[in-house]
Amino acid sequence: MKLFLKKLIYFLVFPIVFVLVMDIWLRNQESLYSVKYEGALLNKDSIEILILGNSHATYGVDPDAFEMYAYNLANVSQSIYFDKRLTTSLIDSLPNLKYVFISIDYHSLYFSSQGIRDIWSYYGNKIKYKNKNYVLEDISPFCYGYSPKVSLSLLKKRVLNFLKYGKECLSYNVEVGVNLNDTLKKGFISFEEQCNSDFFNEEIYKSRIDVFNKKIYSSTERGEVLKDLDHFIDNLIKNNVEPILYTTPTFTNYNTYLDSSILNQNYKDILGLLNKYNISYLNFMDHPIFEKDDYYNADHLNKKGALKFSKMLNDTISKIQTNDKVYGNLMK
Repeated sequence: MKLFLKKLIYFLVFPIVFVLVMDIWLRNQESLYSVKYEGALLNKDSIEILILGNSHATYGVDPDAFEMYAYNLANVSQSIYFDKRLTTSLIDSLPNLKYVFISIDYHSLYFSSQGIRDIWSYYGNKIKYKNKNYVLEDISPFCYGYSPKVSLSLLKKRVLNFLKYGKECLSYNVEVGVNLNDTLKKGFISFEEQCNSDFFNEEIYKSRIDVFNKKIYSSTERGEVLKDLDHFIDNLIKNNVEPILYTTPTFTNYNTYLDSSILNQNYKDILGLLNKYNISYLNFMDHPIFEKDDYYNADHLNKKGALKFSKMLNDTISKIQTNDKVYGNLMK
């Protein structure tokens, strides 16, 4: 009987100890969210330009290409909802901030939640999604935050990366295609080279766009997102910071499969904001200067393409500084 009870105690205690150990590990793990946010605070007196947006901006805008001190605060799947609140949480700490680049892509005006990444953003920079109560997530990141499946996946990936690339490899999770021995600089890290050309085909384009279309067609948030964006722009202007809307390049053949009615609606929505606030919009989606070897895949630039794109963004600032507003790539 005593032996049975002893084994029973071990059986019950082990999972509790395991969960506690995982919770401690997860709480102390860096993420792209935390290192970017902490980096912005460390460089708060230098930052003149903030780059916002989702993965297109995360991997596609290189701050080193700007003459002014720029910082990339974009992140994978990051919505305008989080763009706004990240900037709001930092703006009083950035005395020299002059411009904020707000990314608006094909699907940006149709969603506010980042899915599972909402909790990643909360752990990384304490931004809550629609004032959700995070009591359980604070108690156990393993059980209620990242979830056991994701937590174990992160642990496995971390161990394998350490064994393969050594202790100098990145200590936080990044997407396949990013060099794990690379260095985050001014919030920026990107894909090394072009993805396998097999991924540049009609089937892949349609599959990728279908994911966006399902989110767009089922969305009831467009009005709410636009209202939030409007308030964001208004707040930046009141803080003497100039907002600049922009759309990143995506591969020409991929663009032909985008829903033209959605593109037209996006343009109307953007035009309304331009007319209301007299701000600039830089639309590089179909710019002919970008070639296949500038992309990692059909809708993400690689390092080479990011440098090219970022130099073009930098060049527009001098035009904006002379009070010329930029729409698309044409001056008006």
